[in-house]
Amino acid sequence: MTWIIESVRDAAVAPADIFRLYTDPSTWPAWGHNAKWAGADGPLVEGGTVDVKAGYGKVYRCLIRRLVAGRAIEIEVRPPLMKVIQTFEVEPIAEGAHIRHAIEVSGPLSGVMRLCRVDRIYQGWLDKEVGKLIAMAGTPPAPTDVDAAS
Repeated sequence: MTWIIESVRDAAVAPADIFRLYTDPSTWPAWGHNAKWAGADGPLVEGGTVDVKAGYGKVYRCLIRRLVAGRAIEIEVRPPLMKVIQTFEVEPIAEGAHIRHAIEVSGPLSGVMRLCRVDRIYQGWLDKEVGKLIAMAGTPPAPTDVDAAS
């Protein structure tokens, strides 16, 4: 069984500011629904990986399945007996940005999770995730040491 949930919202923020957060794993714990920390060895690229520590302590190596510059990133993680695909998309609209986050869960445990209504819990987390992302994108990034020296 496969199930999908999504959170879609339009916001008065620059799409580039949203995408900047998508491609900076160090920000994922601040807006992501289940990340305690995240890190990559270098810039994100299709086929690359990001290590993410879930809220319950397990560290997962997440595969970057798709990366469309300025628009989308899709990540796959494989917890035991499941495949989870997370999609983060942004596109420009007249008012700012159209944002879509989706989670697709499949594998032997996906049906049990759905019966236990885990999808409803994740839906709430996903909605909060998009709200946090919008709030962060609307806040200018903190100056770096290089900026301060200029």
